[in-house]
Amino acid sequence: MILIIVAIIASVLFFLMSIFQVLLAIGLPLGRAAYGGKYETLPKKLRIMSLIAVGIFVFGIITVLERAAIMTVFNNDLLTTIVIWIYAVYSTLNTLMNAVSKSQWEKRIMTPISLVIAVCCFILAILG
Repeated sequence: MILIIVAIIASVLFFLMSIFQVLLAIGLPLGRAAYGGKYETLPKKLRIMSLIAVGIFVFGIITVLERAAIMTVFNNDLLTTIVIWIYAVYSTLNTLMNAVSKSQWEKRIMTPISLVIAVCCFILAILG
């Protein structure tokens, strides 16, 4: 049961981050909460990065749901295990980067989100 709860929490956060990245990619002035907070509206190169991030987050949703046996897409335990560990480590590094960001928005909003995702992914990696 814990794996299902953790996977749902991670999936919801990945989904919310996907929406945020789409909003950045279409040019909404939310850039102070992303990429170090340097730009209010992201330049084209960072908008492309935001679109790539959407794909990464959607892949994360699929992976955590599969790891918790909620759905099956890959049907490959080794692949799912490796990918979950990658998300766990990446989210931990992302948490650290957000925590030291010059952007107060990243510190206050993105740090806790990436921390919860990291914890969820570690739980799924270890217990899944």
